[in-house]
Amino acid sequence: MATVTIDKARKAYGAVEVLHGVSTDIADGEFVVLVGPSGCGKSTLLRMIAGLEDISGGTISIGGRVVNHLPPKERDISMVFQNYALYPHMTVAENMAFSLTLAGAPKEEKQKRVAQAAQILGLTELLGRYPRQLSGGQRQRVAMGRSIVRNPQVFLFDEPLSNLDAKLRVAMRAEIKSLHRRLATTTIYVTHDQVEAMTMADRIVVMNGGRIEQIGRPLELYDNPQSMFVAEFIGSPSMNLLKGRFDGDGGQPMFRMNDGTLLPLPDGVSRPSGTEAVYGIRPEYFTISPTGIGIPARVVVVEPLGPETQVTATVGEQTIVTVFHERLTIEPDDTIWLQPRAERVCLFDTNGRRLTDAATVRDLQDT
Repeated sequence: MATVTIDKARKAYGAVEVLHGVSTDIADGEFVVLVGPSGCGKSTLLRMIAGLEDISGGTISIGGRVVNHLPPKERDISMVFQNYALYPHMTVAENMAFSLTLAGAPKEEKQKRVAQAAQILGLTELLGRYPRQLSGGQRQRVAMGRSIVRNPQVFLFDEPLSNLDAKLRVAMRAEIKSLHRRLATTTIYVTHDQVEAMTMADRIVVMNGGRIEQIGRPLELYDNPQSMFVAEFIGSPSMNLLKGRFDGDGGQPMFRMNDGTLLPLPDGVSRPSGTEAVYGIRPEYFTISPTGIGIPARVVVVEPLGPETQVTATVGEQTIVTVFHERLTIEPDDTIWLQPRAERVCLFDTNGRRLTDAATVRDLQDT
């Protein structure tokens, strides 16, 4: 196991720079997820850690050793790709032992390591099969087993679940997280799926345009996004972002949407009246009030999901999504009255950065 330190790492292809001085520290035994949209640089950064891409500037250290110019085989890492890359003419056991075979490991050692990895991954009964005889999930476990037998300092995962169906992805998420708890090996995992990031990570690194937007524990990012990008990217459905301005003319500070609708503000928030801003609130932080109390919203779509009901509605000229943990008897074109939980509101400036009033940046996870 080892720490991974990325210090002002840059990557450029000619005049095009795709990573702009990325820095972060990954602790020994930590499970860190790099997440972001396509083209944000997360896979490029992972490949730079692996040694599959040259670094254009800065340093990458594994276990306290700068690895900028070391070939992949000398970095003591193991990588699992989106493509399983199994040899079709080899059995499961032979695929898992392949790196040890290349290293000239004794037969007894190979058998021992393969047996241990197979037991961890539930592959013992499949060691004599060929890849064509396996399901997608079983093939992915073989690819993981091939990494485990190497006993590396760091595991690297590059969107390993993208080729699996939705049900199998859920099962494999749990398997990978369970595997990490058992092995306690430093793990860096790349995905574009924020649900994978939220459910698997000790910490998440949110990337955008070759830069880091925010780093934190999953619920820290969910409750306290420091930019509108993070607010929209983390969470499904994403945070509602309503444009408007501060209004203090009535004595009690409020937020006035562009259509004139007034929304409550968290305690302690103070800005000059008329200052433009964006009002952010998660879908689950609305309650339905009696008629005439709160904000009128016209129902557009009702989606009953069993344990909860998702309602898309319009408030003034803007569309919002709300989630209620109950079954509702409402129909499209009905009017419902909503009360936002003011203490859960996030406020952003017009450049998309979080406003830093103490009352809006505190940790809300326990409230």
